[in-house]
Amino acid sequence: MRAFHRHLALLSWGVLFAIVLLHSLVSWELMQLAGEEKLVAPTDWFYYYIVTATTIGYGDLSPQTPAGRWVAILWLLPGGVTLFAMFIGKATTGLIDTWRRRAMGKHSYPGMSGHTVIVGWMGRDTLRMLDLLAQDSVTDDEGIVLVASEEMENPRPEHIRFVRVESLADPSCYRRAGVAAAARVIVDAANDEQTLAAAFAVLANKPAGHVVATFDRADTCAVLKAHYPAVECVLPLHVEVLVRAAQDAGSSTVASELLSVAHGATQFSLRVPSGAQALAYGKLFNAFKHELGATLLGYTVAAGAEPRLNPPDSDQVAANATLYYIADRRVDPARINWGACTP
Repeated sequence: MRAFHRHLALLSWGVLFAIVLLHSLVSWELMQLAGEEKLVAPTDWFYYYIVTATTIGYGDLSPQTPAGRWVAILWLLPGGVTLFAMFIGKATTGLIDTWRRRAMGKHSYPGMSGHTVIVGWMGRDTLRMLDLLAQDSVTDDEGIVLVASEEMENPRPEHIRFVRVESLADPSCYRRAGVAAAARVIVDAANDEQTLAAAFAVLANKPAGHVVATFDRADTCAVLKAHYPAVECVLPLHVEVLVRAAQDAGSSTVASELLSVAHGATQFSLRVPSGAQALAYGKLFNAFKHELGATLLGYTVAAGAEPRLNPPDSDQVAANATLYYIADRRVDPARINWGACTP
């Protein structure tokens, strides 16, 4: 009885459909008692009841007896219209509630895969990050999920999904963002301590994709790398860029161009297929330059390894290595003839 009263007070969908069914059956029985033989056939009755309850009233079916008309006036019309209004109101409330839950970050997306997860809210920097990710189809097509602990609404509801959590250091909260199946995770919190705690919480979910974390200090980055060598740490480079620009004019412009995805030549990466044989770097370089219009910069043998930039042509590039190149757009791996690049 307590469960029944709870459902009745909340007017759940089950209770509402039960009331509609009961009202329809009682109305049908009264019409049958009133002698409305043309209305009580199952198909005709369903059609007549829906048309009457929704106030459409085509007029092709209507009570013919005085008793049937009184049943329609006193029971069918008031009850049907009221129930229809309740149905519309509940559906509208449900849609609004769903929209509000999504906007406030209360929704969950455990079924997503191949998407991008951004952990942390840094205002303009995060908005800029979202814009850059949206400009590349590789990081935009599968969707972007923002995870933040601030009291806020979804900053880009038309483009991204939003998950609000109580603490970025809670590993269980990242299941709501589907972090285990994400293709990439970016951790960028307010300070190094929060970033470190959030990164450990993310990695506790064993994400299949690449994890990138931003730090101000190299020693904090070293703590994370000691436990998870494959994680990529990003340290501020403004001092290095400033010095390089002073030593070699225009270096800062070149660096900005290489990191921008909005226009011009950009740095990209590509994974060598797992079934590929050892490849000659010199042949790879020529294939990228003359057949694909891209310039090969170098490669890394495995995740977390130091990159080998501008290596000799005789270097052997193994399967699963990551190639880095400059091009106007991403290279389609299907266009590469891997077999022609073997020594």
